[in-house]
Amino acid sequence: MQKTINSTATLNNGVEIPYLGLGTWQARGKNCEHAVAFALSHGYSLIDTAQAYGNERQVGKGWKASGLSRDDIFITTKIRNSNQGYESSKRTFQKSLDALQTDYIDLLLIHWPDTRHFDQTVETWQALVELQEEGLCRSIGVSNFTIPLIKKLLGEINVVPAVNQVELHTFLFQRDLLAYCRDQNMQIEAYSPLARARYLDNDTLQRIAKKVDKTTAQVMLAWCINHDLVVIPKSTNEDRIKENADIFF
Repeated sequence: MQKTINSTATLNNGVEIPYLGLGTWQARGKNCEHAVAFALSHGYSLIDTAQAYGNERQVGKGWKASGLSRDDIFITTKIRNSNQGYESSKRTFQKSLDALQTDYIDLLLIHWPDTRHFDQTVETWQALVELQEEGLCRSIGVSNFTIPLIKKLLGEINVVPAVNQVELHTFLFQRDLLAYCRDQNMQIEAYSPLARARYLDNDTLQRIAKKVDKTTAQVMLAWCINHDLVVIPKSTNEDRIKENADIFF
């Protein structure tokens, strides 16, 4: 079925997540607020942020400025490494709710696995499980987890993450991880889907872009969408935000 900007993937707990979202890494201040409000007024509904980005408050102001109902917006945030641990995760999550001006999060992730102190990551996962049970987040997941680390986490707490957010794009196609996550019914969410603009002059991309009358960036994003990946390109530029949404072809 042909996807549109309104298309969603169904997570393993039945929650619908939009295939296209706005990433906000390195977005700051008024630029961040405006980008969020602009994206939401131009068809986007998923906004991705994190405690470590230092912009949750600006994202909160941005979605409020959009005029949209909270129920029409999908907000993702992440527990940063320095906040891992059972009590710390719960305490700082409340701060995230306040900053984002919301009483629930649609998707809460562990930002990075703490490979040196994995017990802290396990405690954090337990906290996320309970936050979901309490209705404070609709879905929970992980970010930057490899197959062995997912298995290690599930060996401690048998609650399968709904999402694994990782870097994945045309030039970093993590086939084994994608296959494993699909087998576990975990949705892959691709960050840096444009590979930080390193390959936009690639000859093959340029030939495809010319054939379909799109930009090479749009081709890279469409590649992700057509592999059933949730994609969160980051931009604070209005033209780029609109261009990144014109990928359903």
